[in-house]
Amino acid sequence: MTFEEAIAAPGRKFQAWGDEVQDGNRVAMIYRLGEGGAEQLAWRQVPEGERSAVTSDLEARGLPVAGYDFFSGFIWVVTDTGVEVYHRTGKVLEATGDRATIEDGRVIPRSEIETVIAFANDDYVYRGVKATLRSGQEVPLVTEASSAAMGDPTYSRNELLMETSWAGILGRAIASWAGARFDDRI
Repeated sequence: MTFEEAIAAPGRKFQAWGDEVQDGNRVAMIYRLGEGGAEQLAWRQVPEGERSAVTSDLEARGLPVAGYDFFSGFIWVVTDTGVEVYHRTGKVLEATGDRATIEDGRVIPRSEIETVIAFANDDYVYRGVKATLRSGQEVPLVTEASSAAMGDPTYSRNELLMETSWAGILGRAIASWAGARFDDRI
């Protein structure tokens, strides 16, 4: 599908941008987001100097900017009413209104969320964002298990920090929605 065909395709679509600039270009992607997950419809290289203009053009055509992380595959949308997180396999989190619904169907009232935590276990494999509820219970919100951390004996804190910036960004957004404290433990 071409970039123009993706813009015209039906569904709820967003633009996402790659983090790296190579040879003066950055990747612009169009995703369709829904209950079934995040589907990349198209991508193209955009000269870095044109990024702002392309972003504005896509927004004017009904494609707001979504957050994107290459390593985890998560795509997230922060709106005036909350935060939605997707993966290619489905919706991972919807935190809107007075509740958050997580991937397994559990519903967490916003008023019960005391702290939102970006974390990584000591072996760096399991990491993400979790919430501490007023009851003291910890609930995973958006998590992943890293095969790179699991299989590479040279995997270090440097790789962890590079691969988990999404957890801090999402954690802050979820904490802001919940009116809760944010704690970055990575």
